[in-house]
Amino acid sequence: MSMNGKAPVILQADLRLAETRSLRTELRRRGAQVLIADTAEQAVKKAIVTPPEVILLDDDLGSGGACDLTEYFRSALPDAEMILLSSRPDQMNRGIGMGLLFHGLRPVTMRTLMDLISEALPGRLPDSPAPAQLAPMVMCVDDDRPTLNSISRILGRHGYRVSTFEDPERVLTAIPDVAPDLALVDVAMPRLDGRELASKIRGQYRGLFPIVMHSAKSTDADRISGFRHGADYYLPKPCEPHQLLDVVDYYADRLDPEERRYIETRL
Repeated sequence: MSMNGKAPVILQADLRLAETRSLRTELRRRGAQVLIADTAEQAVKKAIVTPPEVILLDDDLGSGGACDLTEYFRSALPDAEMILLSSRPDQMNRGIGMGLLFHGLRPVTMRTLMDLISEALPGRLPDSPAPAQLAPMVMCVDDDRPTLNSISRILGRHGYRVSTFEDPERVLTAIPDVAPDLALVDVAMPRLDGRELASKIRGQYRGLFPIVMHSAKSTDADRISGFRHGADYYLPKPCEPHQLLDVVDYYADRLDPEERRYIETRL
């Protein structure tokens, strides 16, 4: 909540929403209401229902349809501050004379965007985020140590606690001490297959926490087998870091309703 008691409203209309979720997470931690849209129609509808004070607009989305969103928002919301992000140098002449707060060429760092939004909302975003609750614990099971190290780095940078296991046979007895909020389990492992491990977890711990299978074995038959053995989701290997975070955030229940609805359309 902002200092005047009203949460500032920010609209991000972007074709690449998955790439900037960390920015939205930070803004929400600081008390902002962040609306998201990945089509021009969604952006217009959300702005009509809840007029934003700051608009973060992807130029590829804004100029790609029958309606030029840059011109529309400047006319419909003349008091809103607008940040326009372009992906090509030939787009940089757009927006001249429209009173934009900023027009930049991608990539633009999260720090720069946070500074711009804070400038547009002076005194209304606390400098420090609210104290966080204890971070969710993710139990990662994979017989490949480099894979475990990579996943640990990605999740750790995103604020998770991570407990890793190369030996799947140690997992069942470790669960009471680790107390995971989510298990990320490889399928093809020696001695104890990931599907068999998932079945054992389900049998012993019921539905205490979600299980995400993460495997290079990703045919339809593999997925069906994973679900039959107790998986809540089947994530193919390899995947982009933002895809991993989408799934983990969703099943660890770390998303606000707006972000959750968006992720559900992509899972």
